[in-house]
Amino acid sequence: MSYLPCELHCHTVHSDGSFQVNELQSEAVNDHLAVIALTDHNTFSGYDEVDEGIIPVIKGIEWTTYFGHMLVLGAGSFVDWRSAVPDNIDDKIKEVKAVGGVVGIAHPYQIGSPVCTGGRWEFNVKDWRSVDYIEVWHDDMNAIKNENNRALEMWTSLLDKGYKIAATYGRDWHGAGKNGVFGCTYLDLDEIDAKSAIRAIRMGKSVISCGAKFFFRVHRHGVTSSIGDTVKKGSYTVSFFTDLHSRQKDAGDESVIYKEIRIVTNGSRVVLKTRYDERHVRLKLEPNHWYRAELWGTVDGEPRALAITSPIYCE
Repeated sequence: MSYLPCELHCHTVHSDGSFQVNELQSEAVNDHLAVIALTDHNTFSGYDEVDEGIIPVIKGIEWTTYFGHMLVLGAGSFVDWRSAVPDNIDDKIKEVKAVGGVVGIAHPYQIGSPVCTGGRWEFNVKDWRSVDYIEVWHDDMNAIKNENNRALEMWTSLLDKGYKIAATYGRDWHGAGKNGVFGCTYLDLDEIDAKSAIRAIRMGKSVISCGAKFFFRVHRHGVTSSIGDTVKKGSYTVSFFTDLHSRQKDAGDESVIYKEIRIVTNGSRVVLKTRYDERHVRLKLEPNHWYRAELWGTVDGEPRALAITSPIYCE
């Protein structure tokens, strides 16, 4: 199939949201999403009310603790979050993995105590190979948020250390009526269902976006590789797919101008810049490097990234 818009962080009346479960599903359909994740705080209870005839839903939970919030998607059974403390989080993640779950860090730099106790990530992860994704962008995309900038830096530093971790966006959707411009996570779906979404996250096939659909592939010797894949060093043809109108309904009153595509590698180094509507370029991929594509432009004259892919890795 292809990259389709998903929302991986949603709440209902089963925790602190205002949506009934089916209301959330209907709003997601109205928002032209393909799949959503139900991630109520510390409970799966809302999943019993899911109507798969409305929209596919990933069974999830947001572990909400004094030391950070962790998103657990697709787990086959409940793992007790109440015993999670900073120095045993690796063991708790292993428990989640043992029952088939994927693990993501929610809004790692959200304001913490005393305003939102536990909202900031303070767990001492030792084995980052067990973390599947980081919520790099969070909430309203209208303003450039310092927490998002810091989350991007955190994710980049982990990529630099050799960890293969996907990026996601999380609306942290609690109810209708909140004004703002909200992004999405594009996932490379084989089928429009929860299983395919979990697979895409696990394989690192994700793109965070303010709206536009944007992804890239690399081609060499008749072989095509995509986001999340690992390739050998050498010269490649890079192809871009850019649909600026994919989620045009999300547009606000701001003046958005798309300008360029950047290829970024280790240390946030930009190794290529080209026009936003470029389709093919040549690029040499170096060993032990990761490469992600970023779609840049301006919002009311201020430069910013408007979409960022998870990387392709070079062995």
